[in-house]
Amino acid sequence: IRMVTGVQTCALPISSSSQFSTDASRDSTDAIACAVLAPAGPNRSRILSSLYRDERSQQTEHYTILSKMFLDQMIRPAEVAEFAKTLKPHQLARLPPATAIVIAEDAEGEEGKKGPENVLDRAVMEHNVLAASRIYNNITFSGLGLLLSLRPSAAEAMARTMIQQGRLRGSIDQVERLIIFDAETKEGDGVVSNVVAAGAGDEEKEERSEEHTS
Repeated sequence: IRMVTGVQTCALPISSSSQFSTDASRDSTDAIACAVLAPAGPNRSRILSSLYRDERSQQTEHYTILSKMFLDQMIRPAEVAEFAKTLKPHQLARLPPATAIVIAEDAEGEEGKKGPENVLDRAVMEHNVLAASRIYNNITFSGLGLLLSLRPSAAEAMARTMIQQGRLRGSIDQVERLIIFDAETKEGDGVVSNVVAAGAGDEEKEERSEEHTS
C-alpha cells in the first residue's frame, strides 16, 4: 500500500509477514510514521486500522500515538513533541507558503498561530478536528482554536477546508461563529465503533495465543 504524506510517498508493509524484513519493528515504525503524517480522512483511517490490528505495531515506540489516532482520541502537545523526536528531518520540513491556511483580513487582532508549520503539525491538527467532531455536536471558532493552539479564524479555515475536501462532514455558521458537526459522522458514535473493532482485534490475538500454547 502506498500513501502520499505531502513530502514523500511511503510504502506501507502491512498486509503480509513476507513483506517485512528481518527488522520488522523498524518497518512497522516507518509505516506508522507515514500513516500518522498522512492527511486525515477515510484513506488514512483504513491504513491506521490495519496497522493497529498488526501485533507487530505493539512493539514499536509509536504505538501510543497510533492507538490514539485509530481510536479518534485527542493528541496532546507533549505526545506530539515526543513523536517528533523520532522523525527524520525531511518529515519535519516546513510547509510552503502556498499550503498555509488563509485567514480573514479582519483577524489580525487575534492571538495564536496562523496555521500548521510542518506536515506533522498539520496532520495532528486535522486529526484533532476529527476527534472533536466525535465528541461535540458543535464548537465555536475560539473553542476549536484553543484545542488546536490556533487563532479562531485559522481553526475555522482548517475545518472549512476539510469540509470542502470531503474529509469532515459538517457545516459552518459564520453568524454564530460555530462549526456544526454532522451527527451522521458519528455513525452511532464512531469512537465506539473503533473501540469495538479494537476489542475484536484483541480477542483474535488472545485466540492465536491460546492456539500456540495448547
